[in-house]
Parts: sequence; structure tokens; C-alpha cells
Amino acid sequence: MTSTQPSIHESSAMTTKLTGGQMVVDILIREGVEKVFAIPGHGNTALLDAFVDRADEIELVPAMHEQGAAHMADGYYRASGKIAAVCTSIGPGATNTLTGLATAFADSQPLLLLTGAVHTYMENRGVLQEIDRPHGNNFPRMAEPVVKRWWQPNRVESIPTALAQAFNTMYEGRRGPVLVDIPQDLQAEYGEYAPQTGARRAATRSTGDPVAIAEAARLLASATRPVILAGGGVIAADAAPELLALAEYLGAPVTHSFQGKGAFPADHDLYAWPCGDMGSISGNEVTRTADVILAIGCRFSDRVTSSYRPGVTFNIPDTKLIQIDIDGFEIGRNYPVEVGIVGDAKTSLQALTSALAGERPALDYRAGAYFAELQDLKSQWEEHLRPMRTTDYLPMTNSRAMVEIRKALPREGILVTDSSNPANQAFNEFPIYGPKTNIVAGGFSGIGFGLPAAIGAQVARPDTPVLAMVGDGSFLQTGTELAAVAMLGLPLVVVVLNNGGWEAIKDLQINLFGAARKATTNWTTPDGKPYFADIAGFARSLGCAAERVEDPEKLADAVERAFATRAPVVLEVMSAHELPWTEMHPTGWWDITVPAYHGDTRDDYVSKRGF
Repeated sequence: MTSTQPSIHESSAMTTKLTGGQMVVDILIREGVEKVFAIPGHGNTALLDAFVDRADEIELVPAMHEQGAAHMADGYYRASGKIAAVCTSIGPGATNTLTGLATAFADSQPLLLLTGAVHTYMENRGVLQEIDRPHGNNFPRMAEPVVKRWWQPNRVESIPTALAQAFNTMYEGRRGPVLVDIPQDLQAEYGEYAPQTGARRAATRSTGDPVAIAEAARLLASATRPVILAGGGVIAADAAPELLALAEYLGAPVTHSFQGKGAFPADHDLYAWPCGDMGSISGNEVTRTADVILAIGCRFSDRVTSSYRPGVTFNIPDTKLIQIDIDGFEIGRNYPVEVGIVGDAKTSLQALTSALAGERPALDYRAGAYFAELQDLKSQWEEHLRPMRTTDYLPMTNSRAMVEIRKALPREGILVTDSSNPANQAFNEFPIYGPKTNIVAGGFSGIGFGLPAAIGAQVARPDTPVLAMVGDGSFLQTGTELAAVAMLGLPLVVVVLNNGGWEAIKDLQINLFGAARKATTNWTTPDGKPYFADIAGFARSLGCAAERVEDPEKLADAVERAFATRAPVVLEVMSAHELPWTEMHPTGWWDITVPAYHGDTRDDYVSKRGF
């Protein structure tokens, strides 16, 4: 199986003199990079100037904040599978990217961060914006925990080697972001440059060990209640077709993690909805009662496992676990495995399906009792959701809003969320039908990701409908990126569910400690009145069309009109802000700690912990 990675263009080995900045631009173009999300500063001025003469080959895309630029590059890759770069200045321009880097790192998403650095001849003098303690020019060590690797060239001629290694690092194995921190003098000075020629990275995928593949096939062939758990590794490997083929061969229900949503179509009759603390009735029941689980590219985080509490989502090791992952560190990390397979999801699933065919024929799974049980569980889940999905209560429930949005979002459209109520409820009740059409900050789960990531997704796929669905808390963190949307004229639709506060955390406080113990989650003015930001007015001030929607019956039409404009539109949707109307439908358990002074509540919490 050949790789989809872009190849380095063939070129003459003849050297020429280029500045460090010109080298960077030439290498990006040769690597197939088309977009660079950039914010200018004195620390990257020389580098940005090198893009001017090649503007017809590579585009600088504006952002309003460096965190937003990093999220844009992240969303760009998640929507397209193409790497983008981020270019920022020194000091705060660099440090502002850290949340974006951490988000990409947690979810194994590659991006290339190019930052300006102190001139080599002034390093460790404490110049403007230098991080000079305990070491000079020290930003890379701040970024080190959230990049796969970093480089800080000390001569112009070392820039090509650093960038070649950076691209190899992003593409190899478990993907992720990298940093190249380029001193300002190296950006501007000439050096000898010879474009690299020939292949510089593997063109094949790593496939699991044949012995382990055969052992997994035998175990699956003997299973009576097999379940497949799809993680983000399925989407990263473009393995959705192989997942579908294996699921249908086995007749196995398919559930998923946050990052795995979209790997399997929600309208397939083997789709079981998600598992975990915010999982579904059907997803948690099939994983809890499975005799064999095949997990592919899944970390088994606390959100998917109900914080490892036995018998809620999983019963491993009573349930036998087969785990496939590109990163051997994840095999057996959180649960013991019966079979561990280190390899690419796509080729490993191909090999496993072939091996399974040698063990037993495909079954008519629709005729069996297991399939009938799955359909009954899914009906129970739909019935559980129905009251909040169909109610005319005002302000409207998020569940009802999502029903109306799904009506208007085309099947191939992209939904972007980030965290809190919108992301959690989209996870367990918003149908998604294909890979790369659900973008969420799953692992780091930071609010503020949604809008800039949606910008990146829309830049990557300009002809595909993209909708960001975020809360007012998220929007108020990165909503200034609407200015970039307006400048670019993107046809992006942004739905802001405005409930006037940190609703998800407020509900946690009430459910855990009681209604009298809310803290900083209700937004109020000095006289105690509820505070609601004027989202629509703010959006208009930045050059976007906007309207406020209060009637759920009008929301689908509003979304359809927004898409039809082919211009940026913000829909401020007034949403419920009191229990039970803000309920997120949890069916698992999440370990949110209870202080020791809460007596019986604390005792009940401790009795349920998985540790």
C-alpha cells in the first residue's frame, strides 16, 4: 500500500544562494504546503518577506491571534489530510501558540510551527521578547512537551536539514506537530542551498506482525459478541473502508471515541453510537457485554472508559481485547490485551480481514439475535433522546438545536465543535456519516478551538459546507477570528449556542454539590441580572452577517439561508440555561472529584471510583 504523503519534487543538485527565509519558502512549496497561517511581528519579518515573490505558489492566511492560527492549521489538516504551516514572531507571538500545539499534539495532528528567534549574535543578552532564563533563546523548551521534536538552526545552511527532518517527523508513525525556531539573522542572510532530491521518507505503511494478525483473526472468528471500537487512528490512516468491510464480515457493532466519530457512518445498521461517560445506551451496553473487543487507534482515555470504573463501559479482562495502534506505547497502556498489534490501521485491517476469511465465512448478521439486540438498544437510545430533541421549550434545548442543524447541514458537510455542552452532545447525539466531517478537540478538549479550526477546515475545503457549533464561552475566547473570516470572505456558518454562562460546569456543580454551591459559572452584571453577550451584534461589528434565532422551528431555515449566502454568517441561538433542559444525556461515569468535607456525597463518589 503506497503512502498518500506528498513527495519532494525532483530537482537539480546545483547549489544557489538563497536567504534562510527563501530556503524555508522553497522547501514548503516542494513539500506540497499550500497555506501558511501567519501573524507578523518583528521576529518573522524577514521570513514573511520571502513569501512575497512566490505568492502565486503558497498563500499566507491571516489570523488575529497565534492560538487561532495554530487551531486553523490543525483544522485544515483534519479536514483535508494536508499539512499547513503556522508562522509567528518571537516571544509572545510564539508562546501564544502553545494551546494550539497542545491540542494538535493530544490528538496526533501534524502541523509545522515556524517561529522567529533571537539573532544568533545576540542570544542570551535579554533582548526584546527573548526568553532568556534559565537558558538563552529558550522558547523551544516551553514547546518541547507538546511537539514531537523541535529544531533551532544556528547557521543558514542547516535550515534545509532541519525542515527535511521536521517533515519526516510529522509524517512518521504517530503524527503530531513540530517546531522550527529560526533566528532572525538566519532568515535574512544568504547561504548555499541545494534542493534535496530523491525519496527522503518511506512510501509504504507499517503492517502488524502476521503472527499477531493470525491470532487476532482466530479470536474474532470464535467470538459470539464481537465489538469494534474505532479511534482517531482509523481516520488518520484513511481506514474507514477497511473498518466497514471488517464490521460487515463479522457482523460486529461499531462504537467509537471522540476522535473516531465519523469513521463509521451513523446510519449503518451496525453503528452502535459512542461509548464512555458521554456514551450511549447502546454503545456502553455492547462494550460492557462483549466477549471480544477490537480497538483500533484508540487511547482508552477516561472519557471513553467511564474513568476505568469496572462494569460501566468495559469488563476487561473478562472481555478479551485486541488492540491495534501505530504507537506501541498505547498497546496495553490502560487495559491488558489478549493480542497487541503495532501497525498502521489501514493495512493491518486489510490483513486482518483476509486472515479472518481463512477462519470462517462471512455471516448473515442481520438474521441473528445479536443484531436484533443491537437494534433494540439503539431504539432505546433514540427514545431516551426524544423528549429533549422534540420539545418546544424556550430557550431551546441543545438537543433540539442539533436536530434542526442536522436537517440543514448536508451529508458531506463538516461539523466543528470543541468542548463543553456542544461538543459532548454532538458526540452522543449528532449523526455523522463520514471521515473528516467531524472535527473536535477530543484529547485536550479546549474551548476556543471550534471557530478557528472551522476556519482552517473551510480554507482547506472551500466548496464544502462547514459549520462551527460552539457555546458562548468558547466564542468569547476566540471570536475575534471572525475578523479573519470576514477578510477572507469565507462561506463559513457559525452557530453560537448562547446560554449566558459556563453551563456544563454549572450543571456539574449543581449535580455534585447542590444548587447553592455554584461558583463563577453564572454570568451576571453588578446588580445580579443575568449577562448575555450580544453575539450577533459583535459578529456584525467585525463584518459578518448575523441574526439571533430563538424559535427552534426557524433554526433549520436559518442555517439553510446562511449556507446559501456563500459568505460568513453567525447565528446566535438562544439556548437553555437551567436543568433539566441542559442535560447532556450521560450514560457512563466520569471521575470528577468531590471534596472530603462533602460527607455522604464524598463517600458515594469514592465507592464508585475505578481506583
